[in-house]
Amino acid sequence: MTSFPINNNESNDAIMLRSSTYSGQDDNHFLPSRGVKKGERKFSMGPSIPPQSKGANNDSFVKTVWEIGSIENLPNAANIFPLERSRASVNGGVSPNTTGQRIVDCLKYLSITIVSKRRYKLVAESLDCDVRFNIKLYKEKYDCDDVSSSEGYRVMVELQKRSGCSINFVQIARTILQMAKSGKCNTQCEELSPCEKKFMLYKSSIEMEEENVSSLFLDLKRTTASIRSNQMDLSLLGMEELVSLTSMHISSNSTALFVAKLVLGNDAVDSTDDSLDLNGLIKSFVSVDICDEEDVKDYTFFGGYVNKMHYYALTVLANSMHVVWSSHGGGFGYLQQILCADGWLKKKHGLLPTLIDKLAHSEKRPHDAYQVMRCLNIVFQVSSPKVNLKAMEWGAPSAIYSARDIGRSCHSLLERESELAMRSSINAIYGTMIATEGALVTCVA
Repeated sequence: MTSFPINNNESNDAIMLRSSTYSGQDDNHFLPSRGVKKGERKFSMGPSIPPQSKGANNDSFVKTVWEIGSIENLPNAANIFPLERSRASVNGGVSPNTTGQRIVDCLKYLSITIVSKRRYKLVAESLDCDVRFNIKLYKEKYDCDDVSSSEGYRVMVELQKRSGCSINFVQIARTILQMAKSGKCNTQCEELSPCEKKFMLYKSSIEMEEENVSSLFLDLKRTTASIRSNQMDLSLLGMEELVSLTSMHISSNSTALFVAKLVLGNDAVDSTDDSLDLNGLIKSFVSVDICDEEDVKDYTFFGGYVNKMHYYALTVLANSMHVVWSSHGGGFGYLQQILCADGWLKKKHGLLPTLIDKLAHSEKRPHDAYQVMRCLNIVFQVSSPKVNLKAMEWGAPSAIYSARDIGRSCHSLLERESELAMRSSINAIYGTMIATEGALVTCVA
């Protein structure tokens, strides 16, 4: 399965990654229920801005560490056969803990999610690059002058691909191994180019021609039919294609805008055709409940399928909001109308409270939180007073600050997007408070 660049309107094209599982709910016939209770909201907030907004404390987050212990605790590489070619030996004198911290820092820089870590083994995953892999540490005998310092052993790092794209794995492994050996990260890895996938190109124009719209609409019908398929691999391919169609890095601006408006809701298109309903389809995957991978005893392909479909749905939603926001001619008014609708502002099953709830799982699902933060950035930039007040009521500011600290710990893209969301939310809420006070003064007068 291929991966796609899905960051829209960002200064850098970076890797975006994540790992997680969850279960279906409500009428999602294509997401079988796993009986997991919905995660409780962990954030709450009154109508005032929390103290962190006045001065963020750079030391308020806990740094992610990988503690291995002494080199004697590592298995001997001489007893392991065969070893992967994606391995490297660290210079003598570098402790396993130092090597592990270099690796963790590199994963944070690349925004690769750590699924689990136990002693000398770490499991990491990048869903955008479509690869999951192991990182293992061994001790290796080598010739050195000062044998007494480390008893003639040094640390060896090995990466093992468990599933996914081999090309992307090789590029990621090269960067991690370089960081483990030298302590320096290869900045070129931020420009990882995913596997190329061919899509039908549509005419690019400000106003899409009727013939072009008809062709695209038929393709979207096939895509949504694939997503609703009972065959999980076909469903994944359909959702991947929808991610690409809403990405201006892959599709033309007019195509991305057309699909984005369908995702967000567009009455201009024949709403009587129930076979499409992209808005309801994406919302159903965004709203599914979440469970931890460790809680799913039979975590197999199904767990990975649900995990990816949920993330892709969040990505499609974030892409669509960025496409409409960046479009010329009515993008602002269109988004304001969409965000003020019941589909976004209902306390139960509304998209806005659902997205804010997702931030409660930022620690275990930082990749999901990153896409949620992209959505919230647009929400606050639109700056509708009605929406801003609801976001404050449901605890968006405090959730953003908590997610920012998690991003600082393990996910650079989440950290960056959270900083932007903090500034946008402060400006939006401040503007709403000023407007509200002005209206009250006018009423009194």
